[in-house]
Amino acid sequence: MSQERRRKFLSGIAENILLPYEASTIYEEEIAGEFQNRFEREFFEDFATNVHGDKIVLDLACGDGRHTSGLAERAKHVVALDLSTNMLRMAKRKCSAETNIDFVRGSMFDLPFRENVFDQIWFSQAFEYVPPDKRKEFLSDLKASLEGNGFLYMSVESWMYPGFFESLKEFLGDLELHFYWRFVKGKPLLWGEFMYYLAGDVRERCRGWHYHVHTDRWTLQGLLSSCNFEILRQRLYDGYIYVLCAPKNTKARRKLERANTG
Repeated sequence: MSQERRRKFLSGIAENILLPYEASTIYEEEIAGEFQNRFEREFFEDFATNVHGDKIVLDLACGDGRHTSGLAERAKHVVALDLSTNMLRMAKRKCSAETNIDFVRGSMFDLPFRENVFDQIWFSQAFEYVPPDKRKEFLSDLKASLEGNGFLYMSVESWMYPGFFESLKEFLGDLELHFYWRFVKGKPLLWGEFMYYLAGDVRERCRGWHYHVHTDRWTLQGLLSSCNFEILRQRLYDGYIYVLCAPKNTKARRKLERANTG
């Protein structure tokens, strides 16, 4: 595939991703709850253990503020960034009682922050919008924004499940969609990328196709390592990889261990 075709495709993808979020009128919390499952809650508690005192936290791709308020209750200050005007409006409404949140409209691919400004970064359910050929640059930018002994949390959508047959079914479904959109519809997709037609409640508000990219545990581990991140905790559950990591050094690991044993 040519670089120009790929560039134009990614430009269109950026607009496509926003459509269902700009049309949303229902808070994610009303559908899935504040936490999607007990493991997401556990990782939030691990992450939030160090969100105290003078900590500054970035809630990256904050959406409608599902976790923003909880972070603000513990941190000195939270910066909530999202590209969707509608999501930010909903998040501001939800977090109206909190006075220590700055809401910023911006792209997660072009962070408007100086280096080493955040003590911790919370990045929930948005890595599926990072194209495979943009991942290293994206993670490197996150590392640059993070204070040297800070923490990064990510929940990463995957075709992998704890069970083999469930993983195989999801993998084959991704493969079918990838081949259809690449070879039948002629989209310049890389491996892991696919499109699907919006369905269910979302379809009533916004019709059309939607972009996603899935990854696996081994690829994610390699990406984080190549960007000089150390994985502190990791869990695979229900099509998501939950991971807590930090810039490679022993101080961050000791800090987390003390917080959980103190």
